[in-house]
Amino acid sequence: MTQEHSSYFEAVGRARAVKASTFGVLSDALRTAQARRVVDLGCGVGAMAAKLADNGFELTGVDPSEAVLEQARARAPGVDFRRGIAEKPPTDLHGFDAAYFLNSLHHVPAAHMREAVVAALAVVRPGGIVVVVEPLAMGSYFRVMRPVEDETAIRALAAQAVDGLIADGLVELLDLRRWEQDISFRALDDMITSLVRVDPAREAAVTGNAALLAKAWRENVSVRENKAFLTQPFIAWILARRQSLPA
Repeated sequence: MTQEHSSYFEAVGRARAVKASTFGVLSDALRTAQARRVVDLGCGVGAMAAKLADNGFELTGVDPSEAVLEQARARAPGVDFRRGIAEKPPTDLHGFDAAYFLNSLHHVPAAHMREAVVAALAVVRPGGIVVVVEPLAMGSYFRVMRPVEDETAIRALAAQAVDGLIADGLVELLDLRRWEQDISFRALDDMITSLVRVDPAREAAVTGNAALLAKAWRENVSVRENKAFLTQPFIAWILARRQSLPA
């Protein structure tokens, strides 16, 4: 077992199991921290930013894709969406109460994951929080996704980056939670659309591994009330910014 995989499974083992949704975990952490102004780093099409904004939070979303941001702006016109990368967010972002990565830290280049979390810490005020939500490399959703892209190693590197910052004393771990969430689809094509939307480069793997993907879908999907469900476990590090950060 590699060092990053060891760190990954240790984090999963330490996490407190909760019965909650991803929105529930994230909104609870924000409310507990009395956060109002919040940054979504790697916001994608803005689904979570829109939901949080509808629940009283003031959201700013950051994503590197202008095409994706156009969809986010259409979904949530009241949210301030900016183009940028997590490791070097727009320079005028500062003084926020909280920042979060939702399934996005493992999409940051591995060499810059730690830098991205430090950048998030710099965006929030002293005493603010950073929440890192990552999908675990397990569950029926992951098993169906695996023929398209096996993210086991990259998700482990994201966990290692966060745990390294905690071990180095640059951030305080307030809580570590894990939970499972059912994700519904109309059919396999619906899931494929969501996978490719996150990363268009996956389209070639979808075509090349169509038979394996269909087999994984048949073996893992659960059908209830005419909807197809897959289960994805998640983990969240709830981190507190120290009063000062290294230059």
